[in-house]
Amino acid sequence: RSSAREAALRPGAGTLVRRLGLAARPAGGPRTTAMRQLRLIPSGVQKWYRDTIATTTDAFAYSSTMALHIFRLRDNSLHKMIAAHERTICAICWCPDDSNLLASCSVSKKVSIWDLEKEEECFNTMVPEQPLFMDWATTGDRIALALADGQILVWEYRLGKAATKLCSVGQPGAKVLRLHPRLAGKLLVGAADGALHVYSMETQKQTLIIGKSKTSKDPVTDAQWDPLSEDYLLVAFQDGSLSLYDASSQREIHAFDIQSQPVQSVAWAKAQPGNFVTATDRVGVLRIWNVSQRAPLGQIKVGTSGITCVKAFPSDPNLFMLSFKNSSVGVCDIGNRTMRFMSSPGHSETIFDVVFHPNDPDMLATASYDGYVKLWQISTSESHREMFAGKDLILYGLAFAPGANHICACSSTGFLMIWRTDTGQQLVKQKIHNGKSYRCEWNQRPHQSIQGEILTGGEDRVACLTNAATGNVILKLTHPDQVVGVAWHPLVDGVLATACDDGHVRLFNVLGVAGAAEPKPYVILSGHEKKVFNIAFHPVCPDLLASGSDDLSIRVWNCNANFQGHRETRRLTGHTNKVRGLLWHSELPFLLFSGSWDSTIRVWDVATQRCMHVCYEHNADVYGIALHPQRPFFLVSSSRDTTLRFWALEDQVRWFLVTSLVQPWRLAELLGEGADDILSIMTAPADTSLMPLQKLYGQGSRALAAAIQQAPGGGQQPLTLEMYKQIVSFFMYRQGIEDLWGLLAAIRGEAAPPTGRAVFHERELIEKQRSRANELVSARGALGIAGKQEERLVKAAQIMLRIGDLRSYCRFMVRAGHWEKAICIAPAVSQQFWAELCGEYMETLGATADLEECAPFWVATGKASRLIDACIERSELDTAFVVAKAEADGRLPQAPSLGALGDGSGSGGCAVDESAARAKLDSVASTLAARYAEQGEPLLAAMCFLAISQVQLATSLLSRAHEAALAYVVATSIGQPADPVDLKLLAQCAERGLRWDIAGDLLRAHPSANTHLQLLAARCPDKTLAQSWAAWTPQQYQEAIAGNYANGDFPAAVLSAVCAGDYAQAAQIGAYGLFALFQRTDPAWTVEEARAIMDPLEDLPLQDMDSDRGNILACAAYVGLVEARNLDYSELIVSLAQTLKSIVAHHQVQFPVSMADVTFLEATAIARQQPSVALQRLSELLAMPDLPAHLRPSCEQQAQAIQAQMHVADEHSALQGLVKMAGGHLPSCHRRHAKKSVLTDQLIKGPAFEMDDRGFDRKTYISLREALGWARVNVFSPLNTGRKICPV
Repeated sequence: RSSAREAALRPGAGTLVRRLGLAARPAGGPRTTAMRQLRLIPSGVQKWYRDTIATTTDAFAYSSTMALHIFRLRDNSLHKMIAAHERTICAICWCPDDSNLLASCSVSKKVSIWDLEKEEECFNTMVPEQPLFMDWATTGDRIALALADGQILVWEYRLGKAATKLCSVGQPGAKVLRLHPRLAGKLLVGAADGALHVYSMETQKQTLIIGKSKTSKDPVTDAQWDPLSEDYLLVAFQDGSLSLYDASSQREIHAFDIQSQPVQSVAWAKAQPGNFVTATDRVGVLRIWNVSQRAPLGQIKVGTSGITCVKAFPSDPNLFMLSFKNSSVGVCDIGNRTMRFMSSPGHSETIFDVVFHPNDPDMLATASYDGYVKLWQISTSESHREMFAGKDLILYGLAFAPGANHICACSSTGFLMIWRTDTGQQLVKQKIHNGKSYRCEWNQRPHQSIQGEILTGGEDRVACLTNAATGNVILKLTHPDQVVGVAWHPLVDGVLATACDDGHVRLFNVLGVAGAAEPKPYVILSGHEKKVFNIAFHPVCPDLLASGSDDLSIRVWNCNANFQGHRETRRLTGHTNKVRGLLWHSELPFLLFSGSWDSTIRVWDVATQRCMHVCYEHNADVYGIALHPQRPFFLVSSSRDTTLRFWALEDQVRWFLVTSLVQPWRLAELLGEGADDILSIMTAPADTSLMPLQKLYGQGSRALAAAIQQAPGGGQQPLTLEMYKQIVSFFMYRQGIEDLWGLLAAIRGEAAPPTGRAVFHERELIEKQRSRANELVSARGALGIAGKQEERLVKAAQIMLRIGDLRSYCRFMVRAGHWEKAICIAPAVSQQFWAELCGEYMETLGATADLEECAPFWVATGKASRLIDACIERSELDTAFVVAKAEADGRLPQAPSLGALGDGSGSGGCAVDESAARAKLDSVASTLAARYAEQGEPLLAAMCFLAISQVQLATSLLSRAHEAALAYVVATSIGQPADPVDLKLLAQCAERGLRWDIAGDLLRAHPSANTHLQLLAARCPDKTLAQSWAAWTPQQYQEAIAGNYANGDFPAAVLSAVCAGDYAQAAQIGAYGLFALFQRTDPAWTVEEARAIMDPLEDLPLQDMDSDRGNILACAAYVGLVEARNLDYSELIVSLAQTLKSIVAHHQVQFPVSMADVTFLEATAIARQQPSVALQRLSELLAMPDLPAHLRPSCEQQAQAIQAQMHVADEHSALQGLVKMAGGHLPSCHRRHAKKSVLTDQLIKGPAFEMDDRGFDRKTYISLREALGWARVNVFSPLNTGRKICPV
């Protein structure tokens, strides 16, 4: 194996290259992306302008500073993101009669209309002043606009003309703009002076309603036309007053009670005529009113933050979209008084920095233009702590203290702030610099001779060392220009570097200089032509440093003080704007990441000076890039688009993972030897023929290898779950992976991890829910456990209700003060308990009742299934699963036996229809799994099945979501056979990493191990190793061909020919055998029979063969088509069918199956997922005059069946066929960077796969999901070149 690798290297590479494990770069071939996006935390709704949310029939939207976020209403998932403007968006609105059109306007004075399906701007215009508000007429293609100078315009966008002026309300301008919902030409403008202006476009008449303009001059805060009247207006003012006006008489007809806080937003509640809702930005409460009464009818608590805007959904009179002051958005159902959706409060402005918690890879922190530092838990995508620096303080940089007990941030005004991370308490707020301070870094190598732990750079031309305890500056380092980037050396005590506006990088040693003269730089790195913004020391090699500059370049330097040569070792160019984010990989020493104002992240192979990949998903400047050494192949980035995006780097090192799973003791062989080797490669001339990504150098990999060596048998015995966990968690991350191991432990009957879990197996679910309830009752403000005591008690009671512990439910509700509810439910426990509670209640003095809820009564009266159904309807699927489990265990009362309760246990104790209850539990698990699968979270979907011990369903789902490694881990850890396709794909991965023995170990577990091991032996250059898989020589195989063929054993004949290297004869025999098989009807041929011949043929170098290439490609496409039909891979059917037809036509193949039969097969295979396309195919067949007689009745019957089922929804369709990859649900990148799939001619959503396009005029792509799915059924490229497609 070693000699084979060395032979592939360039001559003269030397022992150093071999020691580093450098591999020769392939001359060409397909490539996946170096990074693919797994998840994102969307930005919050921007809070500078109010009307930045919008609703339509089946979706809702909001704008961040510069992007539109569109969510689907049915599952509240982010559907699209559009980088709409280059400057702040002021308002958005939806077309009332076309939900595909959304309008936006920005401070750049541009107004745009977007085609959401195409993600394209279809109309735009410029207006003379900044627009503040906009509204879309219900009829006619026109939009009204209110400008900052008081002008009111109308834009008839389909006429291709600029917006025209209607009227003006003068200064100080408009505060509200509303077109009448039924009279499209009637317009209302609420003014900042308290006046109301009504304008008729038909009569061009403007009417003034005095409002507050003659008295207090309080501005109008919101106004709405009454949808049931032509002239009534509901108006709110800044002083808290709320009135109903008649526009025809210009008078107030009804005044409501003045509110203590100004009403920020009003909306009509169409479910009840005359009802409306109001909101204030002071509290998270919706008040419900009726025009017939002065006071509110009631209120609904919807959040902890004030509400800035309310919009009604046109499709559901009870649904309202809300935007909150903390930048979150939500959907409220006032009918059942619940929040159907609430986003996490993200940042509302640019996220300038992101850093990982030093000790916890599941926690990170962000700093933003909005003045907040937020602590995020990655596994939940929730912000658990936020710290506000103060008004008008822009935060540019942040850093954790070594123990992560504290965190610091620097600001636009030169202040340094320090907070406690456990409480959010601010400990220090000290002005360190005069002017901006862009970066700060906390020394992770504290030394007794260095009193200043925090390093900052400032606009005042100094870098400061500050004492974290006192906030006092200990040392100032003077520079000739402003200091931007700063960095402590991670490997050398006392060494720091600064980046300066003069284009230089300076290195200082500050050991022992406290109180002494200001030290001078011991190295100055010169070469950049403009400002140096960020710098990064190499995490492994102490003599290397990278710098990014406004000159669009990244330089890598030798910073050793004793080095005398040319210090610039590499110059990386490719960014088209200023470089900002900069990060070395902690394990792969030649890998560097950079972010830029050009909105991209670039992945660099520094040794070869090559850009490996460009990520275009961000919509604006990229500032922060971070990874955690314990999870180094999972990255996070931050941007001016205010999103946090999470990336997987695992595709580049998958064979490391495969090696560690199959032969874990071999991980030690993959560790690099030292920093000197890295420096030697980096200081030598760049050689693009090498690919130096074959060794791991970080502390994380060394710790993992040490843990494996310490495991029983040194890793050569079957892996424990703990070792599986450590290996998988190091090389990859998926949401929910922290809980996977507890589920597997429960299935194996082992003790599960004690803490930190959110998903549980059904056997432990009830007790864990009980534990969670007790935790809520005893909580005292722990991280992630918020709310007042009453709220926590009610939540705890609800958990006890779900698990059937009605006695605890009643006791917790009593402690929360809800006596009536407790007493109502007490009889379900026992008559004695009911009497006991009634006696206690009579002794209390002021019991109060809360709003009615159905759930306790459904449970107490034996109607838990109604609660389950209601939870499913409201998308509360986790709750539905818990209740279903409690019912399946007989813990909930049953209706016929309710009166018999009397044992006082409160645990149900009733006879249960076990089969029905179990079926309900399984159904809820499937529904929950389908929801996760639709949201691009296949691991969470699989865990729903693991929670009910359905291991086969879980591994099948993971396999079909292209999570081959995870599917393998789950199956092998439970002692079940792995999926054969996964084994082949993982073996291919090991083979590409030249790990032939590992590929052999994987293929030994394959059902067709004999065939695949012989083929592997033929490919393996190490013939000694090959002998362990197949003892025959090529000559013996050659001699066996004739005998096998004469006996009609086509699979054996083809296998022998391939292993003998007689490719022409293998192709000829294989095509003959497959053609004969396809013609057989009684019995019908099977895919297994075809695969026995096809598997050896997949080893043929068809790209170099002329004869029989078309025959083999046609057979491969046909077998793949039939297999895809059997496996329900409907997404591939049309492409496979078209590929087969193209091959037959282009190569003039005399194929034994007619193309009409192929079309019929295609139509039947896509009937469920694409019924309209299937009907079109069947119609084309029926229109053929020469349609084979046997097909006509079949086509007619199939068409009738499709028409009958066209409108039948399948709620579990997301679980069928190929499942969405992790991150496959995320919006695509900006259209100008998006790639089109050659299979579908559609823009690729998610990562792209570059095809092996040698011989084509341009690069061609398919989606990675398509490539992985295609490879499961057809190994040959869809370009029909005969080359293999190898996406793993």
